[in-house]
Amino acid sequence: MNSIVHRRMKGFTLVEMMVAIALFALLVAFAYPSYTSFIQNAQIRTAAESIINGLQLARAEAIRRNSNVEFRLLNTSTGAAVTGGTDWRIMAAAANTPTTLDQEVQTRRETSPSSKARAQVATAVGATAANPGAGMPATIAFTGLGRLSPATTIRQIDITGASGGRRLAISLAPGGDVRLCDPLLALATNPQGCS
Repeated sequence: MNSIVHRRMKGFTLVEMMVAIALFALLVAFAYPSYTSFIQNAQIRTAAESIINGLQLARAEAIRRNSNVEFRLLNTSTGAAVTGGTDWRIMAAAANTPTTLDQEVQTRRETSPSSKARAQVATAVGATAANPGAGMPATIAFTGLGRLSPATTIRQIDITGASGGRRLAISLAPGGDVRLCDPLLALATNPQGCS
């Protein structure tokens, strides 16, 4: 007698493959809103950290040069005009033109054309966020002592998404200190809070 041994083929059946694809599609459908929120929050955080780093660099440059240095929020993104854009530039006076801030120290342009982070400025700390682009373009001047120039009235920069969402604030003290905070948190109970 010939015994024929039937060996089971290894692999997936079409039904198993379709079930796996359906489960994967279901997981993606549930994860997509969280993922987009995560990406927008990361863009807002990145823009806020970039602006605060630029402000700190402008202040340090003013102290190093012992002269006025300006931090300018340009109202552009990736070099193109965008309401509330987060590109910035630091300007100082050249030695041959000490009263004109015409020497570029550093420029930062948004590198992601899909970034939804938008800025707006206010003249009071703790002010409610206005619409993206309010008060822009903006100039913040630091003196040679690292203090805010008396001509600078800006005390807060808000970074939000283009359509709202998460908000981070940068507060500027007259002494030149800059601080990144979350307006949804109370400073009394959380060091990341604003007020």
